[in-house]
Amino acid sequence: MARRRNSERFTAPTPQDASADAAAQSQSHNIFSFVTPTEFVELPSKGLFYPEDHPLADAETIEIRHMTAKEEDILTSQALLKKGLAVDRLIESVIIDKNIKVDSLLIGDKNALLVASRITGYGPHYDTTVKCPACGEVNNKIFNLDDLSFTNISEIPEGVTMTEGGNFAFTLPKSGVIVEVRLLTSRDERTMTETNQKKRKLNLPDTRSTDLLKLVIVSINEHDNKEDLNRFIEQMPLQDVKHLRKTYETVKPDVDVTYDFSCTHCSHDGEVMMPLTAQFFWPDA
Repeated sequence: MARRRNSERFTAPTPQDASADAAAQSQSHNIFSFVTPTEFVELPSKGLFYPEDHPLADAETIEIRHMTAKEEDILTSQALLKKGLAVDRLIESVIIDKNIKVDSLLIGDKNALLVASRITGYGPHYDTTVKCPACGEVNNKIFNLDDLSFTNISEIPEGVTMTEGGNFAFTLPKSGVIVEVRLLTSRDERTMTETNQKKRKLNLPDTRSTDLLKLVIVSINEHDNKEDLNRFIEQMPLQDVKHLRKTYETVKPDVDVTYDFSCTHCSHDGEVMMPLTAQFFWPDA
């Protein structure tokens, strides 16, 4: 057959040949004119907590591309996995507006993009295992990611004030001081992870609780000197710490991954968190 094609190169083209060539070119053009589908993802924050100059300020949605083989390459890159950058690079790849930097995303909005990207790439069904908090036995569970909802504040809780900068101020019960906290970003999340990894390698004490407070707290009684804030955090009464965490969880926009759980081994009923295991983005792992 190859030989016949070669000989045809020396004969004059016929109208049928020209028509066939045109059809082939048209078919080739149609293949490469395929556009990867996109969709708009609702943001838990509704764009309310970004600075005015941020691309997502007051934006309720963000447009992303559906996952392709390119994104799967990112997720399986050993170099990116080792550095803990695979998920961030995935999000960076699927976001349409390249002015939006992954580091600047609020954690809740980033989580919404993760869930949406996972659905476009592997579908909404997430097959994993859940350990019963009562008996410790492992239960097989298939989650439908389409059923996940958001936690966002329809109104500011009593005793909490939203500042002009999108932060939240409230009084701590034990010390009586007014604390201002901010919502954490993807950059903050990575900073905490890297700090914890370094301390673990050096066999240093685990200080995740105070490290988190140092990132979240912006001011105390409108005083924002970093050294003074750190000194207060080190001496912060546990009752104040618990109140701050509870309030933060109340105002934080995010994807709600809690669900009603019934153990098949001991019939325990309760509410647990959907585990994010390797099967979330690596379903064949």
